[in-house]
Amino acid sequence: MASANIAKNQLTTPTQQSRFELGVCMAVYAWEILTVAVQSGWGGPDGADKRDWMTGSIVELYESQDEVDSEDIEARLLQVMEDEFEVAVEDDSAYSVAEQIVRIFAQCKENDFSLVDNLYQKYLAKQNSRSTSAPVQVVEQAEVSDEDDY
Repeated sequence: MASANIAKNQLTTPTQQSRFELGVCMAVYAWEILTVAVQSGWGGPDGADKRDWMTGSIVELYESQDEVDSEDIEARLLQVMEDEFEVAVEDDSAYSVAEQIVRIFAQCKENDFSLVDNLYQKYLAKQNSRSTSAPVQVVEQAEVSDEDDY
């Protein structure tokens, strides 16, 4: 998938940088397959830490490369999912997250934090709804046998 969205990594103020980091965090936290992986323990007991590390590694891409595009970000997301959570993501969700991060960067560069604010408000609303509802548990289903157990 080709992307016309290429961003030069020149955030000039601490506010731009901190809002970009928050935006990346919110985009990664909103990625449903990663949420399931963390909640299901696919990354082991430190899955939440791995998710945070993933966020930092995306921010580091912008700090270490002159240009970052959605394919770079998608590749990093997919690699971490496979290496740290043993999940091969086969849908386009990683690309969607990557495209969102590219948009977040472009907006932060222009001092437009509306997308970051929107993602953060959704995150807060989700956290508030979780605190008032029962926790969800993933239960593995036992294999069903074709033989009668009589």
